[in-house]
Amino acid sequence: MDTKQIRTGIIGGSLNNQWASKTHIPVLLQSERHRITAIATTNEASARKSAEVTGATLAATDHRAVSGSSAVELVVVSVKVPDHYDAVRSAILAGKHVYCEWPLAVTTSEAEQLAGLAKQAGVHHAAGLQARQSPVLRQVKQRLERGEIGRILSCHMRVSTQGKGGVTDRQGAYLLSEKHGATLLAINGGHSLDALCYLLGDFRELSAMMNRNFSTATVLATNEIIAKDTADQIMVQGVLKSGASAFVHIQAGTYPAFELEIQGELGVIRIVQHNSAGHVQFGNLEAHMTAYSSASRVAASNPDHFVSVAKDAAEGEAVRQYVASAHEAFAKDIQTGTFTVPDFFEALHLHRLLDAIRLAAATGSRQTF
Repeated sequence: MDTKQIRTGIIGGSLNNQWASKTHIPVLLQSERHRITAIATTNEASARKSAEVTGATLAATDHRAVSGSSAVELVVVSVKVPDHYDAVRSAILAGKHVYCEWPLAVTTSEAEQLAGLAKQAGVHHAAGLQARQSPVLRQVKQRLERGEIGRILSCHMRVSTQGKGGVTDRQGAYLLSEKHGATLLAINGGHSLDALCYLLGDFRELSAMMNRNFSTATVLATNEIIAKDTADQIMVQGVLKSGASAFVHIQAGTYPAFELEIQGELGVIRIVQHNSAGHVQFGNLEAHMTAYSSASRVAASNPDHFVSVAKDAAEGEAVRQYVASAHEAFAKDIQTGTFTVPDFFEALHLHRLLDAIRLAAATGSRQTF
C-alpha cells in the first residue's frame, strides 16, 4: 500500500470560511495521509493568509490554478453550491481526485454530468455526506442488521431549523433562493434523508407536500427585506423498499431539532441530536433503544425503559470527527484503489430523490422508483 501523503488543494480554503476553517483545514493539517499544498479563495489576501497558516506553497484566487497545479493530487471543494460545478469539473478534467461538499451541484443535470466525467476520467470522487461517518448511525445500522428490533415497521423523522425561515443573516441570504441550490430541502433535507436511507434503505414510492410560510425574510443587523421563494415546510410520506412506512417532516423558521424514531416488531430505536441546529451532519447524536416483551410484543410506556446505546463525542468535536473519518476513508480509497465512501453517483442518487419529492409536491402525484 502506498502510504505517502496525498498532496491536497482546498478550493474555498479561507480561514473565514466557517465550514472549511472548522472542519477541512484542521482535519487535514492533523492527518498523516494528507499534506495541504494549495489554497484558493476569492480574495488574494485571504488566500495568502490561509496558505501561510497551512503551509501551502500555492495561494490563488482562481480554482483552476489549484486544479492545474502539479503540486496537487486531491482537490477539496468547499465553496457555495453555485460554484461547485465549475470547480469540480476543472479538477476532474485536470485528472485530480475530488472531494466535494453536498450538494454536488445546483441541478441534477449538472450532478449527472460531473459523475459521468469522473467515471470517464478514472479519478476517485467523494461527496460530503459525512453523517454516514457517525459512530451512532453506524452502531444503529449494525443493530438493525442484527435484527435487534425485528422487522422494521415504520420510521418517523423530524428535522427543524431556526434558519431558512423569516429571518437571515447576510451570509445565509443566498439559501433562500431556489436558483442557488442550497435550500432547506437540499441541505437539511438532503443530509437527513441520506442518513435515513443509509440506515433503512431506499424509498419504493412517496408522496410529498411543500409549503411556504415566509415569502420574505428580514436580514439581521440591517432589517432589509429580501424575497424568499424556497419552501419552509416539507412533508414526505412513503414506503421503503423493505416495505416499512416512512414519514418525514422538514421545517424551517422553527425550534431546531433532529429526531428519528424507528419502530420494529421487537422494539424501538430513537436517535436524537443534542444542541441541535437541524443538521444531522453536525453530530452530537445519541441513540436510545427499548425492547418489547418477548411474550406480548408490547412495550412499557415508561420512558425510563429506553436506554442509551450509542453516543457521539462531546459537542463541537463530533462534526470534525465525521469529516476526519470521511477524509481518512477517502484517502485509503485513493491509496488502495478501493471505493468505500459516498461518491458522486450516490450523490446523484440523492439528487434524484429530491427531484422526486419536488415533483410529487408540485403535481400531487405519487412517485415510484
